[in-house]
Amino acid sequence: MKNANELIELHNAITGEIIDERNEEMAQSITDKRENAGRARKRLDTAGKTLESLGLDVANLNALDRELSAQSEQETLEIEARMNELSQVARPVTGLDVEAGFLPDGAQILKPSWVAAFADDDLQDEQTQASVIPAQTLLSGGGCKNYYNWAKGAGSGLFGTGEGKIQSWIDFGFWFKPPTSRFYSVRPLFRFRGYVIVKADDGIFTSKYARVTGSAWTNVYQYNWKGWNHVDVYNLGDDNINTNRRMDIDRYTYNSYLLGAGDWAYIRCTIGLYAYARGSGSYAKNDFATGSANYLCVPHVYVV
Repeated sequence: MKNANELIELHNAITGEIIDERNEEMAQSITDKRENAGRARKRLDTAGKTLESLGLDVANLNALDRELSAQSEQETLEIEARMNELSQVARPVTGLDVEAGFLPDGAQILKPSWVAAFADDDLQDEQTQASVIPAQTLLSGGGCKNYYNWAKGAGSGLFGTGEGKIQSWIDFGFWFKPPTSRFYSVRPLFRFRGYVIVKADDGIFTSKYARVTGSAWTNVYQYNWKGWNHVDVYNLGDDNINTNRRMDIDRYTYNSYLLGAGDWAYIRCTIGLYAYARGSGSYAKNDFATGSANYLCVPHVYVV
């Protein structure tokens, strides 16, 4: 019972630290985005006056851009409806788990015990949105969750105006007690089931852009945090892009950490989702929530 109580206390301490640090990080990011947007608007105002003094009709250019952007937004709605339709039927997880077949004797397979999501989604900003996963203990493992975020652009995008951008983190936690003191290979399986939309159509007097990224991060705590390892699972973006595709990806990552015998270690596996869109008609979405086919999870971690 003493060992169980110690683990509960350690679990509460570490997850509480994660929650506090992430919330502080997200709040700071929201503040930074607001300040950057204010500076960008001032730069655009100054540049607009200069262009008008040179005889360029800025108002007509803005009106034309709004017309073209309305057509682009209608196309985006049609794309999104089609991708949502494709996401209604669950896709079976097929193929042999080759990784498990090559594990040596004594390897452990860990199931997640905790999950939470965080995002710098500014409630005052209509250009971004993200779903919510409250911090929760996973008593029976599993841990697959529905999650999405999106960003849309506004205006010409010149001088960094009209930016919509959002960063989300979905944290999964695992517990492991090393039997001996040595380096351990930690191999999480990051499972992505969903789709992305990336759309931007830049012009002569605009600066439009869109990007989405999905990333996998791993860290371990035992006495202290050992350090992050990460890899981008996908990264799509351009100033002229019209991409929509499913992201049905299983990705193992390989990490090595020195751990001491007999003391609990917390393995932190984090999925990062980033969406960025600048300029009207631009749109970026990571959708791992719509329909039975869409979800995110780290179903297990191999420790060797």
